[in-house]
Amino acid sequence: MAGSGSTTTDGSDASPSKEKKSKAAKVPSTSRRRNRPGPRQRLLGSATHLFTTEGIRVIGIDRILRDADVAKASLYSLFGSKDNLVVSYLEELDKDWRERWEKMCDDRPKPEDRILAFFDMCIADQPGENYRGSHFQNAASEYPRPDTDSEHRIRAAALEHRRWCRDTMADLLTEKFGYASRTLADQLMVFLDGGIAGAKMNRTVTPLETARELAKQLLYTAPMMYSI
Repeated sequence: MAGSGSTTTDGSDASPSKEKKSKAAKVPSTSRRRNRPGPRQRLLGSATHLFTTEGIRVIGIDRILRDADVAKASLYSLFGSKDNLVVSYLEELDKDWRERWEKMCDDRPKPEDRILAFFDMCIADQPGENYRGSHFQNAASEYPRPDTDSEHRIRAAALEHRRWCRDTMADLLTEKFGYASRTLADQLMVFLDGGIAGAKMNRTVTPLETARELAKQLLYTAPMMYSI
């Protein structure tokens, strides 16, 4: 009586071998699905790519959904709106920036060297980012006169990064000189802002390198009783 599967020339059943091949073929697909980031991570990843390369206002929700391969219902359940996604995008950028700055400072015990790390990070980042400037400055410039609460929160998220940079520099100046000088921290931020804007305009890190040199001179020549 014939069985349900075919046999080989030596009489052995070939069906198990086919079954194994079929199961093996399914494993990579299952593994990819299992290792795929969740909807929130995919939405943030797509938003980060699109917002940083093309801008915020020009990118619509449908474009983000297609790029992230996420349903519209997921976006609204996770973030509530595109503006909330923009806020989360800026907060994630800020978190990443702080973590990378702290890592760069691991082998920089001197406060002046940790301040210069702000400039070094921008010098390292700008060529790879196609000289797009500061993503935080770019975001704030897209909402120069916010009309809604969510637009105010977008500007606030962008400005929070700058506030952290300034306050961190002020704390490091206190560590170096023994007193807090907001004026000196403001001057360093002007150097950093100008260097970033110049690099974006000229598509070269030279303005940032000049800004770094100005910051270095200020740090090493500021009088001990600098105006507070």
